[in-house]
Amino acid sequence: MPEFRVRFASPKVFKSSTPQSPSASVEKQSPAKQRSRSGCRECRQRKVKCDETFPVCLRCQRRGTICQPVMRALQWQLEVPWLADPYANSLTPALNPDANVNVRLMRYWLERMSQIMSLDLNNNPMSFPILKYLSVSPSLVYVIQCVSAAHEQYFQQHNMTTSLEERSKALATFREELHGQNVSLSHSFLTLLMLGMSSSWITIGPSDYGKEHLLAARTVADMVLKKADTKSEELDHLNMGFYVYWDMACSFCLDPADHPVSEGDALEVYVKKNRHKFHTITSHSMDLYYLLGQLGRYCRVIVEGGDHDLTYEAYVEESLKVYESAESGLEAKLLTEAFRKHGLLLLYRFCGIPGLYSSSVEDELLDIETETRTRELALDIVRLLLETRLDSPYLNLHTIPLLSAGAEMTSLDVEERRQVRERLNAVYSTNRLVPTLWVVDLLEELWAIHDAGMTRITWLELMLIKDWRLRIG
Repeated sequence: MPEFRVRFASPKVFKSSTPQSPSASVEKQSPAKQRSRSGCRECRQRKVKCDETFPVCLRCQRRGTICQPVMRALQWQLEVPWLADPYANSLTPALNPDANVNVRLMRYWLERMSQIMSLDLNNNPMSFPILKYLSVSPSLVYVIQCVSAAHEQYFQQHNMTTSLEERSKALATFREELHGQNVSLSHSFLTLLMLGMSSSWITIGPSDYGKEHLLAARTVADMVLKKADTKSEELDHLNMGFYVYWDMACSFCLDPADHPVSEGDALEVYVKKNRHKFHTITSHSMDLYYLLGQLGRYCRVIVEGGDHDLTYEAYVEESLKVYESAESGLEAKLLTEAFRKHGLLLLYRFCGIPGLYSSSVEDELLDIETETRTRELALDIVRLLLETRLDSPYLNLHTIPLLSAGAEMTSLDVEERRQVRERLNAVYSTNRLVPTLWVVDLLEELWAIHDAGMTRITWLELMLIKDWRLRIG
């Protein structure tokens, strides 16, 4: 299978290779002659012209409605003509002769869906580079087609038939691959991650976060790290970063009895060693997301009434305080700093401030200090995230820190609440993931409880009261 190194052209700068006369060029550039071909759903339903501002059009901004735009497609057709008609018949044997390739869904993945799976669209291993993995694993073909079909239909339950059919094929083929051991562990790991992460995308309510897949993934991760196959180094790095981020996003969902236990923790060694190696989701902050995953599970233990580990809490606080970003880009630095402060906010809100609650500080003064620090952190997080452009791929990772920061906003923070709400809606417009809207619902209910002067509860406590297992992000 050949390597795929595809240079994508920006939609703004892409130009047709067909020669045009000067008059035709002027006519095409005239605003009066432009017509919306991919306006958002809201504008199409209202039968009004959409300006197609991505991810939230101007009309939806003014109306205050959720924008459901048509995702911008990457310009790949001219560079890879064999994937477009009439060459599509060559796609199935090129990918995998044992898989029933749906060309339309595969094209949708390559040019649209894979965009939300990467922080760097020009260095996206989930786009064309993934083809070399599909040639080995039929199950990966089906799970990709499952996710494409769901995303294409905005994850609406009444239009999920094709997605569920592809998922059934993926599960059945995956079992055959595991039983026959004819696919490498690294390739199976990627299918396992895709199946697990997509679980919450295709369910009706916030209950399924892929628990079985998540628990199995940690075991597989340890097995992969022990074998240390240099031939699969690139794929293994992709898998480890995806697992670390997914684990962090689900860390509050796992019941304490299900928390993974790993002797020697080879994964911790790996993330610290490879923090400077770019990853398409975690960028250069894989070690930070790993730490936040550990902290998330610890916070869940505390909320469930577990004992405090003062040594661990002091360690986490110090680790977060001294953490230095390895990022070079501005938006990457902003996101890393927001997540670093998010970690401190979690620690102070759920566990208290290390060193204070064990001293002779009066309870009232302790509460004031805790509220002061958590509020400062929350406001800083919102400020940092708002500096990110709405059309930036980094927007997709804003959900988690927006939830922890938004939960701290009081009735006096009207503008900040509005900003959190609008930013989460923009995230949804970008990735179409329904759990993002569930986060908005959770915050709205939490704000109403706090505004009514009822006993102050945290967003995690409210989530558990509602019996939600919300995979955040």
